[in-house]
Amino acid sequence: MPLISGAQRNRGRPRPSSPSSHTQQKRRAARLPDYEPPSFPLDRAACRELAGLSNNADTRKYEEQLKQSIALLTNNVRDINDRYVKKKDELDKFRKRQKAQSEDDGEDPEARKRGRAEEDVVMRLREAVPALTAECESAVRNVIDLRVELEDGRKAIQDTVHKAELESANAANEDQESDNNEAKDEDDDDDHVMRNTRHGILGPLRILKNEREKAAADYATRPPEERYAVDNDYIGFKRLWWDAVHSVDGKPLPDASRWFTRNTAGGDDSEDDEEADLVIAEEHLSIYCPLSMVVMEEPYTSSVCKHTFNKPAIVQFLRSQPGHMAKCPQTGCNKEISIKDFYDDQVMLRKIKRAQAETERRDEDEDGVEFEDSTLHPGSIKGERARDRGNQLLANLGLDPEEEEKGEAI
Repeated sequence: MPLISGAQRNRGRPRPSSPSSHTQQKRRAARLPDYEPPSFPLDRAACRELAGLSNNADTRKYEEQLKQSIALLTNNVRDINDRYVKKKDELDKFRKRQKAQSEDDGEDPEARKRGRAEEDVVMRLREAVPALTAECESAVRNVIDLRVELEDGRKAIQDTVHKAELESANAANEDQESDNNEAKDEDDDDDHVMRNTRHGILGPLRILKNEREKAAADYATRPPEERYAVDNDYIGFKRLWWDAVHSVDGKPLPDASRWFTRNTAGGDDSEDDEEADLVIAEEHLSIYCPLSMVVMEEPYTSSVCKHTFNKPAIVQFLRSQPGHMAKCPQTGCNKEISIKDFYDDQVMLRKIKRAQAETERRDEDEDGVEFEDSTLHPGSIKGERARDRGNQLLANLGLDPEEEEKGEAI
């Protein structure tokens, strides 16, 4: 009899399904039983496990991702509006230079071509930036909603644990009272089960679902002003967005009660403002820390009293106080503040940098004026300063300033 290989013997026979495919089919066919509420309350170990769900690694990671999302959206709305405002300002300056040049030397074809290109860029940004800004703003609201849902979920778990513990305590008390009044017999175990099933135990799942539904319903009834205008993340987003849009004209941010009206929701200032008294008053900007008296490199603003300090100075001050709390060190302020009330103020940092740039520009302009004034008024203070700088330059070149003055006099 000729030998036949195993492959030849099995040829034509149906192959059995692989273990993996068989397992997958079994999993698809399997159906979980319907949920049944517990007949007995949770014990202490189960309550501890349930409490740990509110602050486990997954929820902390999720919370951190939500914070990063808000930070990225805030930076995005700042950058796109900064770019739009910068391009508009550059186009305005270019038009002024082009107009002055055309009056003197006639119109330059290359300059006109460049001007059209700049106008096209501004027009594209004008169409795209408002829509992108609205998308970022809507996304920030959604992220805040998710964060509130997470916070409400944590509180719901805590309330569930508390109520589950009460159920357990009540059930234990009822059992003890019942055991004291009833005689034990051979059916004691069955009676015990029946007594516990009559306790009306909701169970953790039903309690948790009720608590979450109650919190969600309460949040859904709140108007946007209550959801977002008091939220620190949204306040920071709105302030940075507004500062980017109005970095040139310096228009103050409207009161939070008007953030969600049609005229002010998008930062549009084209329509007349009939309620100018609802605008936040802009105080004189001080770039110096009230504590350290140095220029603030890390502005840290209190959400309680709105005063700003340099972060290292105010943190050191508050950590030296009992309970890390104290009255605001700003003159005339009596608000109680703590470190947890402060936030990194990116808007103030932008204002400080703009103020420094403006100061440097004025100093450069004054330096030029000083040099011109010194030629007309040799005895003035500005003239003396200019002369001192000139003498220093001559000395650096190896020349004697006094000899040069004598030569000019001769």
